[in-house]
Amino acid sequence: MIIDLNEIKKRPWYPFYPQEVREQMETFTFPEIPVSRLLESSAKYYPRTTALVYEAENFIVNYLELNNLCERFASGIQNRLGVKKGEKVAIYSRNYPEVLIAFYGLAMAGAVYVACNPLLIKAELEYQLNDSKTRIIVISDDLLPVLKEVIQEGRTGLETVIVFERDKEMKPPLLGRAAGTYARPFLKYADVFSAEPPAKPGIDTRSDLVGILYTSGTTSYPKGVMISHFNVVSSSIIYGTTYTGKFPELDEGGFLKFRNLEKDLSREWEYPFRYGIDSVLAVPPWTHMMGFLGQLIYPVMSAMTIFPMPSFDMDSMLEMIRRWKIAFAGGAPQMMAALLSRPDMDRQDISSIRAWTTGGNPTPVALGEKFEKKIGGAISEAWTLTEATMSSTKNYANRSSSRKFGSVGIPLPYTEVKIVDTETGTREMPPGEEGELIQKGPSVALGYWNRPEDTREAFKDGWLYTGDLGTMDEKGFFYITGRKKELIKYKGYNIAPRMLEEILYQHPAVLACAAVGKKDEAAGEIPVAFVSLKEGARVTAGELMEFVNRQVAPYKKLREIRFIEKMPLFASGKLNRRALIQML
Repeated sequence: MIIDLNEIKKRPWYPFYPQEVREQMETFTFPEIPVSRLLESSAKYYPRTTALVYEAENFIVNYLELNNLCERFASGIQNRLGVKKGEKVAIYSRNYPEVLIAFYGLAMAGAVYVACNPLLIKAELEYQLNDSKTRIIVISDDLLPVLKEVIQEGRTGLETVIVFERDKEMKPPLLGRAAGTYARPFLKYADVFSAEPPAKPGIDTRSDLVGILYTSGTTSYPKGVMISHFNVVSSSIIYGTTYTGKFPELDEGGFLKFRNLEKDLSREWEYPFRYGIDSVLAVPPWTHMMGFLGQLIYPVMSAMTIFPMPSFDMDSMLEMIRRWKIAFAGGAPQMMAALLSRPDMDRQDISSIRAWTTGGNPTPVALGEKFEKKIGGAISEAWTLTEATMSSTKNYANRSSSRKFGSVGIPLPYTEVKIVDTETGTREMPPGEEGELIQKGPSVALGYWNRPEDTREAFKDGWLYTGDLGTMDEKGFFYITGRKKELIKYKGYNIAPRMLEEILYQHPAVLACAAVGKKDEAAGEIPVAFVSLKEGARVTAGELMEFVNRQVAPYKKLREIRFIEKMPLFASGKLNRRALIQML
């Protein structure tokens, strides 16, 4: 759904869009192009720009070469495997070059990418394959044992398994080093590629899916979110304005053409990212929306150099940032906290980072201020969810924009966000009052795959009901206070865990923390905090409770603190509150 610009102009956040963004919004029209056109556009306008660098294999390709590889993959799955437009093809792997090539090949063929997180266990993988009705899967060799168990039990519709051998396929000679031999239903990755021109299926960008990405299932079974080509293209464009201040042009051939602001090519830059120049370290998994849109789609659209990182290792990440002068990186607030807690952090150089994007959990103010001093640019905190194709609210990353730590920013261009009452979901709350965030705009997904009831519950009259609680201030900046189902219910009072956590993060000994409700016969639930301490820090539970409780109303006081070595996280980097509740 496209938002009426005249309605956006009435909202309090509109004046906080940079002037150049407001000017372009007057005439911009979202292009009706498939996702594959993003890669093809970069291959046209930045053919010699390095697209991908994978150190383990010394694999370096430019955008023209990458586009050719993806076309060969698209041709192979069409001509050798019979893949048609709309067919579901799963990818079960970490961030390897083969995944990027396969994804864009699928998009070119009009197939639908089913994202299977590499941490899925057998039952979870089987569930997603059956739910999506997938018959073909692309998989890295290390995950074969899990998939073989699934196949042996014969409860899925899988017919073909495309296997790539990590750190071998991309070594010279390209696609010629993998030594494994496979019998049906297994097929070597290198054997898929074809020199025949791929077919160009007609794509209805509004209704045809480019991907199904599954939610983490924090409140129920995982649900497959249906993402259209239009969702991805429009989200990438409006997401990109926060880093470049620019909307693209559409040339006579239907390709996107970007132009850098002249000032950003100088030392006195205003916006951090430059098309065809900068680089990104792809740490979050491409099977999760943050990695998918932020570090698989957007960098390709912007002709950035992508450095995939299959397994997170802090030492390796810091070394890559230093050696390659990485400009764009990001991760959940827990990653920033872990970096700052390193004893040798004063000797680490991450000043090349022009923008660090973060989300998943709100960034504590103290943490954000400390981390921004270590990088050469800005922290751009955002709030979104899979159902919004990672484009909801965000702090602009340019130097002159108003940014507020603790706030998740303002709605992205052409995006409407409101705070409504939690009882009926129809009454808009005034500034400062808490309610549920709802959103509409071009990035809102089409609904849940095979889940009509869940779709009706979350997607109403063009609005996405997010389940997240928050407030909006007088200037239109949004703040996340928690989830509707994460509220701690104490004697009839609602307590937002986020508020208690924000205070705990102010204590110098706290590395990470999370507040949850513990069942109590008298009170219903009592607030309990799990805390991880910084290395070498010493503090008692009593001291921490006193630190928090003197700053809150009596009914909000912590009743217990439990120390924990490491917070349980989902693969996306989000806190796994369910695991903490189970510990109670």
